[in-house]
Amino acid sequence: MKELITLPIKKLKKAEWNYKTDGSEDQIIKLMNSIEYDNSAGVLAVRKVKDKFEVIDGNHRLEALKRLGWSEVQVENFGDLPKSKAIILSRRRNHIWFDDNLLDLATLLKEDVIPETSMDELKKILPDFEDIENLLNFNEFDWEAPIQKTKDDVKTINIAVSDEVYELWEKWKNKCSDIMGYDSDQASFEYAIIEALNIPNKEINMNKFKK
Repeated sequence: MKELITLPIKKLKKAEWNYKTDGSEDQIIKLMNSIEYDNSAGVLAVRKVKDKFEVIDGNHRLEALKRLGWSEVQVENFGDLPKSKAIILSRRRNHIWFDDNLLDLATLLKEDVIPETSMDELKKILPDFEDIENLLNFNEFDWEAPIQKTKDDVKTINIAVSDEVYELWEKWKNKCSDIMGYDSDQASFEYAIIEALNIPNKEINMNKFKK
């Protein structure tokens, strides 16, 4: 029967069978920052192995806690759990069960988070900060500007954007050029549309595109 207890860090050991990568130094540092920010590492899952407790879920947090100098942490102890069940438990706890609604997330960040939390602070503690930064720049378009005109049966789209969005566009063009050999704005834009159309409909709420 599992129980919630507090254990000394020295009694915990990483699972040698852990299938997750070790992570980069930057990722570990960001995890350390996150733990310090909340003054919490959550609850690790462990099982009893001889005189130690093997970490089923939380191996990276254990590494971060050791570096931070924590002496103890709260764990969910599953006792003498067989390795086979520990692996299944680890998979279920580490798997991402549901997709993010990125548009809803962007709105929450802009309306509730950014007014109270600096971008520098978020950069230190969010594992996907670069994606988050892109989201925040997502709807910085000037939708009041003329966006389309027709000349000689060729349609031209004109969109005024902020410096940040323009930098994102330049990054996208360079990526298209380096990887796929696309050497024009038209080809890069077309590919961006194709990629966007592959987003599942459930993630798209067109009302969120409006300012």
